Amino acid sequence: MVATSSKYNILDPVTGRLDRRIFVDQEIYDEEMEKIFGRSWLMVCHESLIPKKNDFFLSYMGQDPVIVTRDDKMKIHVLLNMCTHRGNRLARADDGNSKRFMCTYHGWTFENDGCLTHIPGEQEAYYGEVDKSRLGMAEARVDTYAGIIFACWDKDAPSLEDWLGDARWYMDTIFNRSDAGMVAMGPQKWMEQCNWKTPVDNCSDNYHLAFSHYSSMYARHKVSGEPMRGLPDHLAVPNQNHHAFVNGHGLTFRVAQDAAFGPGSQQNLRGRDASRLQKLNDEFTHSKQAELERRLGKYRANQLRMANHSIFPNHVLGFRLALPRGPYQTEFWHFAVIEADAPEELKLARSVGSANQNGASGVFEQDDMDNWGQVTQASKMTVARHYPADISMGVGHSGRTEEWPGEVSERYISELNQRGYYNRWMEFMNADSWRDIHVDPITVQFEGTATFHG
Repeated sequence: MVATSSKYNILDPVTGRLDRRIFVDQEIYDEEMEKIFGRSWLMVCHESLIPKKNDFFLSYMGQDPVIVTRDDKMKIHVLLNMCTHRGNRLARADDGNSKRFMCTYHGWTFENDGCLTHIPGEQEAYYGEVDKSRLGMAEARVDTYAGIIFACWDKDAPSLEDWLGDARWYMDTIFNRSDAGMVAMGPQKWMEQCNWKTPVDNCSDNYHLAFSHYSSMYARHKVSGEPMRGLPDHLAVPNQNHHAFVNGHGLTFRVAQDAAFGPGSQQNLRGRDASRLQKLNDEFTHSKQAELERRLGKYRANQLRMANHSIFPNHVLGFRLALPRGPYQTEFWHFAVIEADAPEELKLARSVGSANQNGASGVFEQDDMDNWGQVTQASKMTVARHYPADISMGVGHSGRTEEWPGEVSERYISELNQRGYYNRWMEFMNADSWRDIHVDPITVQFEGTATFHG
């Protein structure tokens, strides 16, 4: 917990009261862009979106637009999408293939590794005295985890591997499953009228499921026969589902005691012939089982699944980005990440199923968007903003276990991860540099052949 003399002391560790100013204050938002998005490792792309030489994909690091490129040697670069002459944006297309980028303002031209190689009138207008080597595009640090491309502006930040730490033990069950790698399908993009932190906070909130999503779950139950789970299921002890806060990241996971994660489990498929798609999914999953056990070991392959999760600061529920657009707006990007060697029909069914639940018009996402917008509005109101939010659920009922890495809550329904998230927020906002920010050491043994990069 941050000392009371710190600038930001927004969360009471005993009562769980949370200061609502952090959702609406412009000065706080501006400082977040510097201290959180300027320091953190951020998801920006997936290798499958730039598979060839000279491919590029436009993304964001906080509010800053970046170009993710592969040069002609297949090296990945993340470059600030800004001409170093006057600041004009260089690339406008969402993606494509190009060896270089020319500024439409004055024609300055940069290679796709960021080097400035051409200035019109260089000899005449600049008298041959301009030093192009110091005017290349700003470039971020780059690393990948299991095909996901991360970037970071801060040279003093720890490695990406240390940044994820023990969280990777859970993440591997979704992102690091396949020898063939994974592919990202998307994105769908839309605007939400909420502060960017609210969707991240929500991603470990399973208290709301039985209420916010009741009508959506009931409709799906009536149409497809999917089982409905109410609050008693989530509150039951013992429970297969758990919450863990791991090295700054909020995760939920499920443990099957009897290797119950068989073919087709936890897949959301949508298509014209549901029974045939389920059979196709079962066959594919069964064919990959030995490979999965080799990659992750039998325990993680058969009994462990990461579920809802958020990777600090703004990555939620898979490869989905909550991009800040001011205190009151968030631009959401939704991708589905699927095994690269899955049949094309199955890739489409899983992608559509993912979007059906959490895409721009997803049956769950619509419920969530309304909640998040109302929470942000309450923080703006003259009287309401003086009443703190309450995230006290489960205070004092969590700890370390021998079975699973991280701080694990006693019950599945808990606000442990929310408190952890806002404590991490305070740590970044009160820090002068990375010297003031802790990173937990990696403690787990990663059974299996899967490596950090895939």
